[in-house]
Amino acid sequence: MIADPGLEARRTLERARELIMETHEIAVRYGDERLHQIADQMSELAMRLGHDAGPVEEWRPCPVCGAEPEQHCRFVPGCRMVDGTHPERRKLC
Repeated sequence: MIADPGLEARRTLERARELIMETHEIAVRYGDERLHQIADQMSELAMRLGHDAGPVEEWRPCPVCGAEPEQHCRFVPGCRMVDGTHPERRKLC
């Protein structure tokens, strides 16, 4: 039986994603914008290193309508949406 050489790397990346999502969830719970910024910076660094952080809207709250991670964006008059999400939510900064 041959072990998968990338298995450990995938597990580590998945754990990193979980920790980033947990950081966002704690930021939501305590209303701490700085924690959101820190989690965004960690995700941006991971992506610069070539790691896929997954869909941003899954772990980032929407700065336009306030939808929390894993929630769908809500319609806001005067704000456009692309595929049911505000474009601003997909940007890290």
